[in-house]
Amino acid sequence: MTSEQAAQLIDDTLDLVHQRLQALEAGEEPRAHRALAEEFREWRHPAGGHIDLLVCPGFPAA
Repeated sequence: MTSEQAAQLIDDTLDLVHQRLQALEAGEEPRAHRALAEEFREWRHPAGGHIDLLVCPGFPAA
């Protein structure tokens, strides 16, 4: 996976998380909303303004 593909995957994931957070809020499910928001807090608000990507051992770099 290229860095561009990884960045797109992260963007797509965050879009889905945002949609799910809105659905949970509309459905008045505060515990699920809070849990999901907490799970993706670092992705949604990364320290330093970016997310560090690491190559997983055993996976090809490209």
